[in-house]
Amino acid sequence: MGVLEQMRSGSDSTFMQVIFAMVIVAFVGMYMRPQGERSGIVATVNGVRIMDTDYSRAYRIALAREEQRRNQTLSDAEQKQLGERVRQDLIEREVVLQEAERLGLEVGDDEVGRLIVMEMVQFRDSDGKFSREIYERWLKRQQYTTADFEERIREDLLQSKLRQLAFIGASMSEPALKEAYVEGQTRVDLKLVEVRSSAFEDAVVISDEERAVWLEQNSELVSEIYERDFDRLYNHPEQLHLRMIRLAVVPGGPKMADLVPKLNQVREELEAGADFAALAQKWSEDPSALQGGDLGLRPAMQLSLQDMEALEGIAVGGLTRVFPTESDVRLLKLEERIEPRVETLEEVRDAIADRMIRAERVPALAASFAEDELLAQWMASGEVPEALLSEHGLFARDTGPIPTQGGNPLFGAPQPVLDAARTAEVGAVIPEVFEQGGRLFVAQLIAREEPDMAEFEEKRDEIRERVLAQRRFDFYNGWVADLKAQASIE
Repeated sequence: MGVLEQMRSGSDSTFMQVIFAMVIVAFVGMYMRPQGERSGIVATVNGVRIMDTDYSRAYRIALAREEQRRNQTLSDAEQKQLGERVRQDLIEREVVLQEAERLGLEVGDDEVGRLIVMEMVQFRDSDGKFSREIYERWLKRQQYTTADFEERIREDLLQSKLRQLAFIGASMSEPALKEAYVEGQTRVDLKLVEVRSSAFEDAVVISDEERAVWLEQNSELVSEIYERDFDRLYNHPEQLHLRMIRLAVVPGGPKMADLVPKLNQVREELEAGADFAALAQKWSEDPSALQGGDLGLRPAMQLSLQDMEALEGIAVGGLTRVFPTESDVRLLKLEERIEPRVETLEEVRDAIADRMIRAERVPALAASFAEDELLAQWMASGEVPEALLSEHGLFARDTGPIPTQGGNPLFGAPQPVLDAARTAEVGAVIPEVFEQGGRLFVAQLIAREEPDMAEFEEKRDEIRERVLAQRRFDFYNGWVADLKAQASIE
């Protein structure tokens, strides 16, 4: 029986009078842990499987949110990035939950019920009271059972308790506060070159003889790699090639009720023989309009529930009905349907061997280039060796003024580079090749801006609160990263 079974839909419920006795995390994640055996394993964390059914649900939710936020569909490359981010989020969630359970943290039924009834406003009626009818209707629409959803809430609260426990471990001494301020307020401007190993893959030439010898010596490894990557690389799900005409619902614009008949008129033109690409370019408010509404091939399991329902029973070349989503009105055309297929080990054995051989050789090529050619020439001349970089499809970029602590390494520079730039001579090429995440970095310090220590003395208390909050956040993330590094993840 669910923890809300004793509740009635009005505010006169005794349960609803319980005072909310703990701070509940405001953001509730949308992912569930796997329940039971299902087909397709996305990852395994310390022996616990994350199944593709849970991944697909999480991906659909993340995709819908991201497209609603951007008010456009994502490109294939963006969808792949989102998919990997969802996978890593699920792995991290599982690691954190396992640690919370190991520490003996628990969440009671009353805590779950309080969050659902008193915090989740989407389950309230027009009088602001919890409505079981709205709650059950929402569960059905999201394809949750009551038990599954309440277990998800329980796990979200468990994560929140672990986060609070980690926050207790973060402190800040006076010298550390001053050091953190200096690190956070010092800004550097760099010329930065990122050397990716992939830039040297074409330089690796593998002969048939080399491949045969490698396969003979590593046959078991190839089988292990095939099994490990089977669901991700070799078990190809059904894919659909779609075109779309999309009319967005925007503040101040036409309402949903007005857009549906408008798009139905477009559908009538298509049924009469009009060209879909031409009408998409004319009417669609999605970036795909530039390509005639072409969305390319997409795995069926990663489409939204609304898209899949609309496509049910549609033959290749056919049109769906006009249907609304939370942020738009859509019409889809099914251009192609690719049936699911499996690539056998025999079919991909050589490709696996080539990939592994390149993985063995490429890092050494990249490191030799970065150390012996790029860094050497740059230090000798003091100028970026543009011709050398161009030969390998590389380039130097300006970071602009960035903090030496707490910046964004995706768009700035790795922390070891920033640490070195804090004391390097302005104008100098930093005499070291830095490695992070399989990427190599070489940098030149263009300018440095020192912190204002008078401001530190004037706003010490305010700075302490801000820095301590960041320290707690960093401490928790570091703890989670350490847990993840120690976990057995496949």
